[in-house]
Amino acid sequence: MPDHLRTPKALEKPRPNYRDISENVVYKSHNAFNRKVRLPVGAVQTVARLYQDRKGLVNALDSKRHARGTIGKHIRAVSDDPVKKQAALDEAKVLKAEISELEERLARLEEELETLALALPNDTHPDVPIGPESVAITRSTHGPEPIPADPARDHVSICRALDIIDLKAAATVTGSSWYYLKNEGALLEIALVNYALSVAMKHGYTPVITPDVVRADIARRCGFQPRDPVDGASQMYHITHSANPAEAGDHHPDLVLAGTAEIPLAGMFANKILYPGELPKKVVGLGHSFRAEAGARGTEARGLYRVHQFTKLELFVICTAGKSDEMMEEMRNMQTEIFEGLGLSFRVLEMPTEELGASAYRKYDAEAWMPGRGGWGEISSTSNCTDYQARRLHIRHHHAPASPTASPSDQAQPPLPFAHTLNGTAAAVPRLIVALVENGAVFDEAGAVTGLRLPKALQPFWVGGNPRGLITWHLDSDKAPGPSGYACVIAQLERSAAALDPGLRPASSLFSTAISVPTRAPMSALQLAKQAYSAFNREKPHSSITEWVEILTSSNYEDEAYDGIPELVDAINIQATGPAEASRAIRKKIKHGNPHQQYRALVVLKATVENGGHNFQTSFADHQLTDALKNLAADPATDHKVKKKLASVLAAWHLQFKDDPSMTLVANLYKQCKVAQTNRVSMDRRAVDNVNAGLGLDAEYLERKRKEEEARKKKEEEKRKAKEEKERRKREEEERRRKPKTKRKPFNFEEEKPQILTAIANASQAASNLVNAMTLVNTEQEKLETNERVQECLNKVKQARKQIVRYIQLVENEDMIGVLIETNDRIIAALENYDLLTKPDTTEQQVKEIQEGLAATKLSSSELGKLQERQRAVIERSIGRAGSSSVRPDPGEESPTSPTSPTSPSYVHPDLQDLEFGALGSSQRNLPPPIRPTVPRSSSDDDDAWRRGSLSDFSDYQSSDEDAHNRAAGPSSSQPRRRGYVDVSDNESVDVRRNPKQGLLEEEDPFADPE
Repeated sequence: MPDHLRTPKALEKPRPNYRDISENVVYKSHNAFNRKVRLPVGAVQTVARLYQDRKGLVNALDSKRHARGTIGKHIRAVSDDPVKKQAALDEAKVLKAEISELEERLARLEEELETLALALPNDTHPDVPIGPESVAITRSTHGPEPIPADPARDHVSICRALDIIDLKAAATVTGSSWYYLKNEGALLEIALVNYALSVAMKHGYTPVITPDVVRADIARRCGFQPRDPVDGASQMYHITHSANPAEAGDHHPDLVLAGTAEIPLAGMFANKILYPGELPKKVVGLGHSFRAEAGARGTEARGLYRVHQFTKLELFVICTAGKSDEMMEEMRNMQTEIFEGLGLSFRVLEMPTEELGASAYRKYDAEAWMPGRGGWGEISSTSNCTDYQARRLHIRHHHAPASPTASPSDQAQPPLPFAHTLNGTAAAVPRLIVALVENGAVFDEAGAVTGLRLPKALQPFWVGGNPRGLITWHLDSDKAPGPSGYACVIAQLERSAAALDPGLRPASSLFSTAISVPTRAPMSALQLAKQAYSAFNREKPHSSITEWVEILTSSNYEDEAYDGIPELVDAINIQATGPAEASRAIRKKIKHGNPHQQYRALVVLKATVENGGHNFQTSFADHQLTDALKNLAADPATDHKVKKKLASVLAAWHLQFKDDPSMTLVANLYKQCKVAQTNRVSMDRRAVDNVNAGLGLDAEYLERKRKEEEARKKKEEEKRKAKEEKERRKREEEERRRKPKTKRKPFNFEEEKPQILTAIANASQAASNLVNAMTLVNTEQEKLETNERVQECLNKVKQARKQIVRYIQLVENEDMIGVLIETNDRIIAALENYDLLTKPDTTEQQVKEIQEGLAATKLSSSELGKLQERQRAVIERSIGRAGSSSVRPDPGEESPTSPTSPTSPSYVHPDLQDLEFGALGSSQRNLPPPIRPTVPRSSSDDDDAWRRGSLSDFSDYQSSDEDAHNRAAGPSSSQPRRRGYVDVSDNESVDVRRNPKQGLLEEEDPFADPE
């Protein structure tokens, strides 16, 4: 047997294109988002990082192996010298242990890398619409004019009346959604299979009868999930070899019933290397499809439309990469030929991203009209999977022979390329039976079913005759209207459009470009009218940009929140139509949103303009958006807060872009909106003055009375608010007095460990938010003291620091103390930078240096990985991983760090995962150093007491330095004071008064319990 036909029982591991994923991280992330693939957060970025780590491990391992080979030669060379030989042997043992460790690390990393990479979906064709099923594009329509929807044509009632189906018996024998076909129903299935098979063979497809049982691994490699990755629900029927699956052992493979013949057909070519002369390889497989179909079932899925088992004829093609698009159109045309022969009314749809599945690069669906169901129903699909399945099944092909005249460099063959695979449905038998029965049922005058009219194309494949006389054969004689018919439709639509808008150009010129009438299947006048209506009213496709705008303008975000803006900017920059789509989505919120959505839309628009780059700035402001902004400014019903925000945004743009010729339209918006608003107010006042003059009233007297009334109302409102505020304070004071004073419970580290971890996470996040908020503020145009987002983050940082400092006072665990101190340093550095930026005497150079320091805190992926490794080590030690006896699991409970734990070996508390604990004040990042005592100290002082992280910097914690603390606190001490302290003792009789450092960091008592 030739080598290329030998197929081992076990397949090699799949070979995802890690390099392509690493080089296109942003595209892969947005592609997964558009296809609604459920992935772990940051999965694509993790793949890129792991791929780089893998290359580093491979290089290190190769270096060690090379060194081992060199030592082996050295051992043979010094075999006569026992001392040198023993030294070389010892070195070889060390190398062996290092190689073994590197191999284990590489195996674990490759397993994680492969798991994440295989979860990513295939790429998406540029012509595929983005969104749910509702945005699918109709590529063509075929067949006669659809008959009206009629519940009497329900296929279940018709089949029962003709005795060709038995659902009740199947429910007794197997369960719901199983069926018996009998009499003419069974013959109809055989005829449909033979008819579709004959058409496929005529087009060069080789017939195959496929097995209905496949390995679960093969199904996964084809892009099918035997079990849902989220809830574990079974999506396929699994086969066990024993009543107790645990007794099956490893020698039995995990088997499932095939959900489609595509799976065994693709598996038939696994580990094959095909020659160019064999391509394209076209096969048509007949098998049974088994679908678990977990979930609720409605009336639209009754009968034969959605069942657990059905006969299906599947098309499968293997070709080169350059031929897959051409083959997909060929398969689509062949499917059209099959369904046209059956006389069905059907349409072909370009399916959107959310309907593609994991393996499909592009997919067409054919839907037939089913009057009994009252709508269109899917009868087939065609998918181009590119090399998605071939990389997982190792299906490759040889290169075409090089030309004899080619140069030696051209004749050098690169690695064998992976093939492209395509699949399509030739006949999904139950769906075709539904369409034929509901369209071909014959009724008598009383409305009773008397038989079926079937297409003439099935008659040569009908066996068993027609003993009951139920079947009649017919040809589809329906003809599409001629030119006059189309002209009538267009003329009618033209008259309707002219009635709505006299300035609309003639419909005939519009439809000539908007509608293409296929020559293979002429459309009726009604179908043409429907397609013309669809051209006007089709919902515009939208991508993750529109989704992000919807999210960022929702009520879940506060007015000045900036979370999610970077992701939106990335989505805009990666798509050619990004600026236009973002402008359209924001314009929609400005025109039709509520005041909060309008305010948020302005915040998002301002942030994207400042961060979207020159391409976005020069293309986002179309006339529709500028008109919407002008209307918002001039409309008297616009919320006052929204108007104020709009004025600030336009004023900032005017200052920023007034000297840029390409941004003239944006820069002039401020003046235009101001004039429009002034004109609107003046017009309203003139109208009021005219009415008063007509009534003979004195305008000046009325204006004076109006102002007096407004002043009176304003004064009354201020009095009312002052009274309410006074009453509120009085009630709070009374409640505070009535509330009994409770003595603080003794601190218990074990009980409060979850609260400590949560406080660390919240404090680190609050410090990061403050840094991000300060980075986004343009200090030339806006002050930090007036920025609402910065002030909100500042308050949260102060609140979070109270908890951190309290735990520093109370916690005795050394590892946890280290994490708490680093978190406190991070907060202090953020607050110090705020202080420096808000000082009135700060120079521009100092501001620039501080902002550069803030930007420097954004770590690269490699730095972040190293930081997280150090952080995880600290946290693991704090929860007992390093052998600490402070935390022990209950008997029978699995330790979170045990080898059998599902999260081993890198378990991290959920509240602390992926947090960066590096201090912002580190001088290594070009930032100011952490807080240091301002009081001079003598040269004889011990440096250990001054090092960052010393407990003496924070509290009167009982330690070896406590005496020194108390001496420094005494008024008669001759030594200079080292630092101010705050008393947090529970003993009210002890009054140790300190004088803490003054400034922003100590405006409030940082050691007090949070309220």
